[in-house]
Formats: sequence, structure tokens, C-alpha cells
Amino acid sequence: MHSDILDELYRQYYGAALLYVLSLCRDRALAEEIVHDAFVKAYLSLPDDAPSFPFWLMKVCRNLWYDHARRQKFLSSEAPPEGVDTSTPETLLLQKEDAAALWRAIAKLDGADRELLVLHYFAARPLGELSALLGLSPAAARQRLHRARVKLRHILEEDGYEI
Repeated sequence: MHSDILDELYRQYYGAALLYVLSLCRDRALAEEIVHDAFVKAYLSLPDDAPSFPFWLMKVCRNLWYDHARRQKFLSSEAPPEGVDTSTPETLLLQKEDAAALWRAIAKLDGADRELLVLHYFAARPLGELSALLGLSPAAARQRLHRARVKLRHILEEDGYEI
């Protein structure tokens, strides 16, 4: 793979990949390392028949995380970082509180639901791609996504947020 192409892909997909891995491991340093390793792997061995780079990248990130988790036999419980940029301090504070509440609620979901929501909504991966990545039929992926949203809504309502 040509390094200019890799640079462009890195700029385009690094944020989504980092957010996805953060949803899995909840450790920024580890997530950055995994995403970096995934891009190195892309540079060295992206298959010509890869369905799409973002799909392949997320799959590599997921596999690297699971490899790490198997080696370490633990899952971190640290919340993902909040990153919001607005014009007023009051708006910034409210958005940070909302983002923190959302991440706390997402963290309460089981790993499969958390992974599906983050990939679909934060990494903007289409449902058809997610069904292939997770080994589900499109109908099953759609149903799991719906159930995960219902669970997330229930958690947020229990925490006092009106949806």
C-alpha cells in the first residue's frame, strides 16, 4: 500500500477506529496502541480483496483487542474520555455532563450491545457491514441494535434522564 494512501486513510478513519476501540477497552493509551497496530497491519498486509478499508480496519481493531484481552484476562472499567468543543462555558459543561452520562450508560451495557451501538452510531458503520463483522444476519443485527437502544434508553431513564 502506498504511504500517501495510508496517510489519507489514517486521517480519515483514525478517529472512528479510536472511538470504537475505546468502547471496547476504555483505556485511551491501550486504544491508541491498538489502532496504531491496526494501521501498521494495514500498511503491511491489507488484502486486495478487502470489502472496504473501514470494515477491514474495524475488524482488525476488534481482533487485536480480543487478542490483548485474552492475554491480559481483564477488561478495564475506566470511562472513555469526553471531548466537546463549544462557544460558552455553560454549554460546554452541559454537553460534557450529557456525554459523560451517555458513556456511563453505554458502559453499563454488555460488551456485545456496547460494541454494536458504538460501531453503528459513533463509528458510522452501516448495519449491513456490522452484520458481516459480527457474524449475524442483517435481520438479527437490526433486532440486536433495536434491543440495545431500548436497554440504553432504560438505563438513561433509571439515571434520571428523560429521553
